[in-house]
Amino acid sequence: MAELEAPMEVKKKENVIAGTVGAFLGSLIGVACIVLVGQMGYVASICGLVMAVCALKGYELLGGGLGKPGAAVSSALILVMTWLAHQLDWAISASSALETGILEAFRAIPYLREVGAIEARSYWGGLAMLYLFTLAGAVPTVLAGLRGDSMPDLPPASAASPGETAEAPVLYPCDRRWTKPLRLSASLSMLVGLVPGIVLLLLWMGKANSAEEPPFWWLAAALGCIGSAFVMMFAAWPSLRLCDADFQVLARSGGTVWKIHLSTLNMMDTYRFTRKRGSVQALRWEKLSGEEQDRARVSIARAIGLLQSGQVMSGSALSRAVMPLTDLEITGEDSWRWKGTYSAGNGRRKKVSIARAFPGFAPTQDMERPDGPVPWRWSMFVVALAAALALGTAAAVAGAGAFGESGSGAPKKQEPPVARAPESTETYTVDGVSFRMDSTLVPDGNGEFSDPDRELRYTVSVDFGQDLDGAKNILLEPIGENRLKSDFDSFSFLYAQEEDVIVPMTAADGASYQHGLLSVYFTGGSAVQRAVALSENGVLFTVTAVRGKGVEEAAVNAALLSVLESVQISGEARTMGRITGENYQSLFHLAEEDGYALIGRGYIRAPEGMSDDSEAFVDVYLPYSESPEFLEDGYAVRSAAHGMDVTVTMAHTGGNAAAVVDEAYAALTASGVEPYEDEETQTQYVEEYDIAFRQVIYLGEEDTPRLTILYADRKQEGYYLSARITYLLEQTDDDYPLLVEELGDVFALSLPALDPFEEQRDETD
Repeated sequence: MAELEAPMEVKKKENVIAGTVGAFLGSLIGVACIVLVGQMGYVASICGLVMAVCALKGYELLGGGLGKPGAAVSSALILVMTWLAHQLDWAISASSALETGILEAFRAIPYLREVGAIEARSYWGGLAMLYLFTLAGAVPTVLAGLRGDSMPDLPPASAASPGETAEAPVLYPCDRRWTKPLRLSASLSMLVGLVPGIVLLLLWMGKANSAEEPPFWWLAAALGCIGSAFVMMFAAWPSLRLCDADFQVLARSGGTVWKIHLSTLNMMDTYRFTRKRGSVQALRWEKLSGEEQDRARVSIARAIGLLQSGQVMSGSALSRAVMPLTDLEITGEDSWRWKGTYSAGNGRRKKVSIARAFPGFAPTQDMERPDGPVPWRWSMFVVALAAALALGTAAAVAGAGAFGESGSGAPKKQEPPVARAPESTETYTVDGVSFRMDSTLVPDGNGEFSDPDRELRYTVSVDFGQDLDGAKNILLEPIGENRLKSDFDSFSFLYAQEEDVIVPMTAADGASYQHGLLSVYFTGGSAVQRAVALSENGVLFTVTAVRGKGVEEAAVNAALLSVLESVQISGEARTMGRITGENYQSLFHLAEEDGYALIGRGYIRAPEGMSDDSEAFVDVYLPYSESPEFLEDGYAVRSAAHGMDVTVTMAHTGGNAAAVVDEAYAALTASGVEPYEDEETQTQYVEEYDIAFRQVIYLGEEDTPRLTILYADRKQEGYYLSARITYLLEQTDDDYPLLVEELGDVFALSLPALDPFEEQRDETD
C-alpha cells in the first residue's frame, strides 16, 4: 500500500540580509513606477501593487525565501518607500510650479498643505488609495510566502527506522566554505552599478537643492546605473541558485544520485530529525548535532528506500524533498558546477546543475572529484561593470539629448524683473498709504483700477498690525481661493530661488519693506498676480492684478514692483500700524480679516525675555466683545460673549505644554474650584505639536455647573500660549454654536458642543 502523505510545497531558504537588499531594490522599481505614472498625469494608486509585489519578490529572490522575518522587514520597507514615492511625486510637481529644487519642494510639502497650496483631500486621498493597492498586492504575496510555515511536533525516535534499502546510501554533505567565493561574487556584482548610481543620485539631489542648477544627465546616468543592478540581479540568479547547495545533501544509492533538501525533508511529519524550524535560516548539515545527523541519515535512508521500492508515488511531496536524478548524464562542466540531464518520467529529460561543493562527490566514478572551494567568478564583475557603463552612458546621452547638457529639463530660472515705471503716473491714497499707478488706468473706486485697452484689472488694499506670517497668508490667499476651480493650473513665486518667498526691498523714498510676488495660472491662459509689501511697523500694502490671456506676465510683474516701490506711508497710517503700550488695548477688533464672525483679535504684552524688543506684543484670539478685560498689567486678556468666557496669557516654563496646563490646573483648584471626582480627567499631551489640554467640570457660583478647558500651545522655545475656556451655558444665545465652532478652529481643538441651559436662559431673559 502506498504511504499517505500530505501535499507540501518545497520551502525556500531565507537569508535576511540578502533579502533586505532585494526588497530595497524591488521597492525602487515601485517608487519609479509611482512617480513616472503620477507625472504622466494618471492615477498612480495602482502602482502600489507594483511596489508590494516587487519588494516582496525582491526579498524572496535574493533572500532565498519569504518567512516571517522577511515579511516583517519587507512590509516596513514597503510602507516607508510608498510614502517616500508619494512625497516625491508631489515634490516634483511642486518644484516645477515653484521653479525650485526637488529637495526644497520635498521639505516644503507640509507647509504647502498647511497653507492650502496642496489640497488635503487630494494628498491624503491619494496616499490612502496608494496604500490600499499596496495592501492588495502585499497580502496575497505574503500569505503565499508564509504558507506551510507551521511545523508538527518531532515524532518519537522509534518512528524514524530505516526503510527497505538494500544498502545504506552514501551521503555527501555540502561544505559551505566551498561556495563562499561564488556567493560573494554574485552578491557583490550587483553593487557595481548600485553604488555609483546612488552616489550620482545624491550628488544630483544636492545640486538640485542649491542655487546651481544640476545637469539632468547626472540623474539619468544614476538611474541607468541603478537599473544595471536589477539586470545583474537576474544575471546572478543562476549562480545564487547554485549556492542553494549549502542547504542540500547529495546521496548515492543503487547507482542513482539523490538530491536531498534538508529543510523540506524535516518539515515532513514522519521524517523529522531536528526541532530546528529552518524558517529564518535554512538547515545546513554542519549546523546539526551528531545525534541530529544520525537521525537525518536514518530519515534519508528510509525515504530513499520507500521511493526505490515504489511504496511512495512519483510526484509526491517526499519525491520533491528527496529527489532522484535518474539516469543522470553529464553534458558539461566548469569550475563551479557540473551540467547534465536526468529522466523526469514520460520520456522527458530535465536539465540539472550540481555545484562542485560536495567533498568527495563526483557524478560518475571516473570523473575527477573537487578538492577545494570553487574559484571567484570574476566574469560577473566584468559583466556588471559593462552593464553599468552601458546603461549609465546610454541614459546620460538620452538625458542630455532630451534636455540639454546643462539643464534639468525644468524651465530655467529667470532673473526677477526690475520695476518699470510707466511714462506717466497718478498718485492715489488708500487708508493713509499713497502709491503711484499708471495714469492710463481707470480708477473704479474702493482701490480698484482697470485698463480700458486690455483685459487687466488691479485691486489695492491696506492692512494694519500685520507680521511676516500674516503677510505670507495674504500673499497665498489666491491659491486657496482658486485651487478648487476646474480651470486651476498651477502657481509660482517670483522669488522661489530665495530661502523665503518674501524678501527685503527698499522703496523709492528709502523705506524698507518685506515684499513678495505670487502668480496663479489657469488653463485658459489667464492669471492672478499678487504683490505685498510689509513695513517695519506692521502696515501691509497689497496689490492684486487679474489679467487675461493676452497680457504678458513679466510686464505685470514689473508694474507691480513699480507700484510697491512708490508706496509711502503717512504719519496717520504709521500710527495705525504701530502697536504701542498706549494703543495696544484699543486695537482689539472683530477678526473679519481672518474669516471669523464672532472672534476678536487683540494684543497682550509679551513676557520679558520672549523678544529682544523691550516692548513686544503677542496677538491673541478670543470671543469678540465690546469691552475685553486686560489683566496682570496687560500680560493677559479676558473676554466673554455668547456663553463662552476665554482668558489668554503667555506662560514661561522649562518643561512642555503639559507642564503649563498642570500649573494652570493647580492655580484653578487653589482658587477654590473643586472638580467633580467622577468627572476628573488627566492632562492630554500631543508631543508632535507640543500642545496640551485638560477638561475640568465643577460647580460655579450659585452651584451652576461649569466646564473649563485648560489649553497650552508652544509659540517659541520656553514660551507657551495658555488659555482658559469656560462654558457659561446660562448666558448662551443664537450665536453660541457658531462661536464654539470658531473657537475650536482658533485653538485647533474639537470643543464639545454642550446643550445650553434653556430654562435658566429663559428665566434670565
